[in-house]
Amino acid sequence: MEADDLEEINKIKEEEEKEKNTTSDEEKESIKDYIITWKSDRTNILVVGRWWEGHDAPNLTDTIILMSINTKKEIISMLSIPRDLYVEYNNGNLGRINAIYEVNKIRNDSKEIGMVAIADKVSQITWEKIDFFINVDFNGFRKVIDVIGGIELTIEDQFTDYAYPDGKWWYTTIVFREWTWLFDGENTLKYARSRHSTSDFDRSLRQQQIISSIRKKLSASYFIKSPTKIKKLYDTFNEYVYTNLKLWDILKLALKVKSSDYTIQSFNLNDSCFYGSASCTKWWFLYLPNREYFWWAAVLLAEWTDKNNLSNYGSLHKYTNIIFDHPEFWKENAKVNVFNSLPINFLASILADEMIKYGFYIPKENSIWNTKKTYEKSTIYYNNISPGSETIRILTQFFPKAEFKRTPGPKYSKELDTKIEIIIWKDYKEVMKWYIKQSNRIIKKTPATTTSTGETITSSWNTITK
Repeated sequence: MEADDLEEINKIKEEEEKEKNTTSDEEKESIKDYIITWKSDRTNILVVGRWWEGHDAPNLTDTIILMSINTKKEIISMLSIPRDLYVEYNNGNLGRINAIYEVNKIRNDSKEIGMVAIADKVSQITWEKIDFFINVDFNGFRKVIDVIGGIELTIEDQFTDYAYPDGKWWYTTIVFREWTWLFDGENTLKYARSRHSTSDFDRSLRQQQIISSIRKKLSASYFIKSPTKIKKLYDTFNEYVYTNLKLWDILKLALKVKSSDYTIQSFNLNDSCFYGSASCTKWWFLYLPNREYFWWAAVLLAEWTDKNNLSNYGSLHKYTNIIFDHPEFWKENAKVNVFNSLPINFLASILADEMIKYGFYIPKENSIWNTKKTYEKSTIYYNNISPGSETIRILTQFFPKAEFKRTPGPKYSKELDTKIEIIIWKDYKEVMKWYIKQSNRIIKKTPATTTSTGETITSSWNTITK
């Protein structure tokens, strides 16, 4: 952080302290804790967006994003939690996660209790401690964008929303064309809210893109050095944003991470593998249950949960552990092949789908094979990747019973850029315990044939049973 930038922020802090000369000792100690926290390597901030006062549902948090800033590794990771995720509330009632803030705020007449409640639920889902929170209504969001002079957003694929709410109890059509645009607050809000052209999951990634662009704008030196812009942002911030952070702390953090070397990583949760699709995409940890059991409401459940068991977040914890504790894993993007050495139907395919879900790079083609060789135990060969890499570290957590061997190159794979080969043998139930245990499933052994790709199979169904 440049000295003159820090000086400007300190002036803002001094002015605000003069205005708030009634600050209690407890508040001062709390502020001290915030400043100390900034010195840590990683800070988690929960960002929620809700409707404005006057809207028919002003307190529903339809945007929920956990942002983790790793200043040591210069990586910012963001995970969106879908608003329709069905959860258990802290009072034992059940409902969508986007209503937690509303329920607790109204019951206790306290924004703070509302935010603590939703932060606790996000912590339960992700197994991450929430350090700070930011709550902004969509009207304030629009004004903040205008105050900072708009933001640049790159649209890579054109899309059209034919049913965007026009605010007059009807709909209008909006089109977003491929380009890098300078959006004002109104267009940024439309870009963030549009959902009928793509999906809620795509929308969540667009919202993360917007946060990234705001960070860039706030950390720009010409903005920090403009007293007029800072004053306008300060006034808007106080009117529309509820947070346990101070504005100067946010600006300090923005400057701390303004380096172009910072990597922004965006993640969400989706239900891509629960519609009978031929192939599953990454991050498919959700499914759409039968609406009949939820009063015909459209809700989402985390995998391995149901209405009577909503707290089985084991697989989500493994996923979020990779996101936030091993962020360099995504940079490594090591190619993985899976090999089946047993006469068991689709064993390699099942394992590959599970690993793809967590973000392992397993290509759609030429990645699942049969070794046609007997192994005493399941083995993982790796080449041209450090044994201390994040990928290998994560694999040792997933397969603690497997034998790891370093080789000069691929042992079985046809593509020479394959860095990891997973061979499953008779101890697969022990090796895959993490999967079998969480899903409560077993894999049946059946007579085998061989596919054109070399994987042993028998029939096309009934190889995995409850």
